[in-house]
Order: sequence, then structure tokens, then C-alpha cells
Amino acid sequence: MSLTTSFGCSMTRSSFCGSTHRISTGLREADVMADKVPRCPVCTGVVKPDIVFFGEQLPARFLLHMADFALADLLLILGTSLEVEPFASLSEAVQKSVPRLLINRDLVGPFALSPRRKDVVQLGDVVHSVERLVDLLGWTQELQDLIQREHGKLDGQDR
Repeated sequence: MSLTTSFGCSMTRSSFCGSTHRISTGLREADVMADKVPRCPVCTGVVKPDIVFFGEQLPARFLLHMADFALADLLLILGTSLEVEPFASLSEAVQKSVPRLLINRDLVGPFALSPRRKDVVQLGDVVHSVERLVDLLGWTQELQDLIQREHGKLDGQDR
């Protein structure tokens, strides 16, 4: 089972209707591929991927988790340019004694400009690197079970 079906915001394939506030699976991929505007099946309003676009406000729940950074024992950062705020500065929000692991195609942000003594960097394909980490930790079966369970949820919705 490949992780590529599970990682990445656009790969979750969920969409959000601003009128009905309905989240549905299946980004209306057929519509997008046919150059049609995806529409809500309930109200026919325009739907968008369930992600935050540049310039949009973050969800209120984002601020609820800011306190977690001060309590972190480890920070994992996966696949990012670390250029867009507020996410760009989140890697600096953990205490200096906390190890930070960057799994990314490129060396970016503070990992390139002002690395910390406990920083660890794994450069290359993000999916392959995460699969390797999961294997080293002995979590392969748990991850496969999780992926299968989540796919089961998607298979039963919005059909």
C-alpha cells in the first residue's frame, strides 16, 4: 500500500461547500478534469478543496493548537517551503532543546539559515522518506491498517 494516496492536502480529495458547510469526499475530480467548476450536490454552489488558500484566514481551531508547540518533545516537519506565514515560523515555536526533524525535498527556512544543534534533516522524496521512517520505527503494519481504515471511510461516503 502506498502512502501517496494518503499524504498531501489535495490528495485527501475532500471539498467544502460554503453555502451548506458540507464537507464531502471526492473533490469532484471528474468535473475538474473536464474543466468544469465543481458544484455542491445539495445546493449546486461552488465547492473548493478543503484547504486554506493563500490570503484566506486560517480556521479558528488553528489557534487552539499553538500552545502545543511550547510542550513539544519533538517536531516533525514534512514537505514544505517554510515560506508562507504563519507556518514558516512554527518551526521556531518549539523550545531550543527540542529536536526538529525536517523531511523534505530541499533544505529550507531555519534549517538552512540557522540550524539548531539537535536538528535532523532527511532530504529527498517525502513519501519514500516517511515510509522509511515508519519502517525503522516498526510501524509499517499500523500505518497500513490506518490507511486501509481511512480509505474505508472514503469509500463509504459521497457515492
